[in-house]
Amino acid sequence: MNMLMRRIVLVLFMWLMLAGVCLGKQVYMKDGSIIDGQSAWQKGNKVFVKINRDIVADFNLNEVDLRRTFPKTAASPRRLQRKASTAAKSVHPAPPAATPVAQPAVPVPQPPAAAIPAEPAVVPDTPEQQSSAIPQQNIAVPNGSGFPVLILLIALTVSVLIIAGQWIVFQKAGHAGWKSLVPLYNMYILMQIAGKPGWWMFLLFIPLVGLIVYLFAMLSLAKKFGRSELFGVGLLLLPMIFFPLLAFGGSQYEG
Repeated sequence: MNMLMRRIVLVLFMWLMLAGVCLGKQVYMKDGSIIDGQSAWQKGNKVFVKINRDIVADFNLNEVDLRRTFPKTAASPRRLQRKASTAAKSVHPAPPAATPVAQPAVPVPQPPAAAIPAEPAVVPDTPEQQSSAIPQQNIAVPNGSGFPVLILLIALTVSVLIIAGQWIVFQKAGHAGWKSLVPLYNMYILMQIAGKPGWWMFLLFIPLVGLIVYLFAMLSLAKKFGRSELFGVGLLLLPMIFFPLLAFGGSQYEG
């Protein structure tokens, strides 16, 4: 009975982890807090956050850190504001021309050179002049050409660790190591090593049911090698770490 209760708790734990992964959008607030939601979008002067199917919260723009929440569209409000200000300047009517006033014939004394006021600064009127007047900032743009290569190297390293770990585990259980390289057939052999029927591999293709079946298989596999149930959860969540530990850690198959 205690064993059944412990497995039910593990299944509920996996369910909660899957539910947490589904929340794929984080909204960063300016006060330092982070709101997890399913999605977030900006409309007008509001930022809407969909928490779940029934709850949608809205915040003002001055409450949300737009640069971190929407990294690709953080600069758009400033650009739109600049375009709006430029359009407003072009709509303003030109000031009327000053009517020339006839100067008297009496010569007007000129002020001394020190008293002549300095010429006012010229304010640029066109968008090109405004952009040239604004000091340019050197923004370092990260080179993203090596990012796909890094992901490929990480995926290759993870695959090699899992394959090497399963190869040794198969050999410890009395099976040929090359069987771990054959798709579908390796799952059939893995179920047999874990002490489960081979036809359980077909249950792996059923959503959610396959996850629970694979969890029970990993728990049984850990028990076959004298490991705890927590180690079996690690085989499910982090196979690139726990399969090499099971293979090279000195554990023996107890059958």
